[in-house]
Amino acid sequence: MDGNTQVTPDIEAPPARQLTQALRNPRVRLGLMLGGALLIVLLLARFMADRAAYVSTSDARIAADMIAVSTDISGRITDQRVSAGDAVKAGDVLYTIDDREAVYTLAEYEAEANRLRAEIARGEASIGLASSKAGSEVAARRAGTQSASASVEAARSNLETAQRDFERTKGLFDRGLLPQSNLDQSRNTLDTARQALLRAEAERQSAMADQRTASIEGEEVQLIELDLGVLRAALEQAEARVDAQRVVLEQHTIRAPIDGVIDELFYDVGEHSLHGFRVALMHDPDAVWVSANIKETDIRKVAPGAPVRVKADSDPGAKITGTVTRIHDATMGEAALMPNPNANGVFTKITQRITVRIDLDDAGQTPGLRLRPGTMVSVRIRKQAREDTA
Repeated sequence: MDGNTQVTPDIEAPPARQLTQALRNPRVRLGLMLGGALLIVLLLARFMADRAAYVSTSDARIAADMIAVSTDISGRITDQRVSAGDAVKAGDVLYTIDDREAVYTLAEYEAEANRLRAEIARGEASIGLASSKAGSEVAARRAGTQSASASVEAARSNLETAQRDFERTKGLFDRGLLPQSNLDQSRNTLDTARQALLRAEAERQSAMADQRTASIEGEEVQLIELDLGVLRAALEQAEARVDAQRVVLEQHTIRAPIDGVIDELFYDVGEHSLHGFRVALMHDPDAVWVSANIKETDIRKVAPGAPVRVKADSDPGAKITGTVTRIHDATMGEAALMPNPNANGVFTKITQRITVRIDLDDAGQTPGLRLRPGTMVSVRIRKQAREDTA
């Protein structure tokens, strides 16, 4: 070093020097080690206490009833009213399908129904006229028959009187008390009375025949009523076709079945939808629950009604609580669509899991919290004694 160089001694900050000196003290180091060990013991004790009081798993997710909206008819999509993620109300229109053919068919069925209604109205009017005419005709013919019957009775009475007069005149003539002219006149009167009775009886027969004819004409009303019965039956069939076609026309408008959120749409405008195929997928965000998969070694410690704390991965700070409402009787492997039979002969024992349903509490939840189906959560289920069912 030359004479111009100045050596500056290392100056250690007082706090750092004090910490260094403290760490060099055996008692301080012993205290720190004891404190660390105590902290580890406390954490371990808390972990063991938590493990003794709760069944925990992170193999859990938000679940919901996913509603698949399908169409009852096939056709070309002409309009799309919603997009994925939209909130909808029950009855809101999702899609419309080309309905021109259905509209034309409905108009044809309605025209046929209107024609039958007109035929029925005309038949009912004909019944009214025929009934009035037949009633008047029958009444007139009945009056004629009664008049003819009265004439017959009068003619018979006159004949009986003429017969008695003739017999009395003939008796007087036979005793020579009356001339031949009186006898001839009495005989003529008797013959005239007989002819009058025959005419009266003939007129009565004619009146009775006319009355029967009028009664037969009155049966035309019954024939019209039979025709009306056929027309009314045809009208019922036509109205049923109209109602059925209105249902078909309504099926061209696909509506939301529930209040909820659209999760997925499977068709675009211009595409051809197929009968029975789903066109949209949706769920009710207010009706979600937690589906947790619990180890078979812990399932005996879980019982319906047990309180649950839920921690959502999407919002770890949210306060979520719930209750165990259902415990499945089969493991997830048995409920799978394609169970693994382990046909290769190599067996590896794996702890199975059983699905538990946890319904979330409405009260006490974090305001504005939105839990989406499929998102992961962790659950802590309070252990409870559960009665085994036979």
